Amino acid sequence: MAEIDVANVADVREGAALTVRAAGRSIVLTRVAGTLCAVENRCPHLGLPLARGRIVDGVIRCPFRGSSFDLCSGANLDWVNAVAGLPLPQWSRRIVALGREPMPLQTFVARERDGRVYLEA
Repeated sequence: MAEIDVANVADVREGAALTVRAAGRSIVLTRVAGTLCAVENRCPHLGLPLARGRIVDGVIRCPFRGSSFDLCSGANLDWVNAVAGLPLPQWSRRIVALGREPMPLQTFVARERDGRVYLEA
């Protein structure tokens, strides 16, 4: 696997999303409890960007439909529970999900070396 230089180590902060491009993809970099994490900047529900989503305790929430994902593992924690930040009643969530089943985020191996962040591509 090739490594791609994507950022300065100092630019990747705890609980903040840094968007970079690598291998033709938009990727979110952040730190969770000091660990460097990298996920695709694309919610699997509708493909909308996640970078503006709120990050709390290592979880990013899609700003469009409210799905939540673990930033280190990519695991889906909650699927489609809001529209434009407004909570949805339980009965309407499957309708807004458009029949799509919960999916995880794609993750990437990120490494720090010599003050730089590298992603495996």
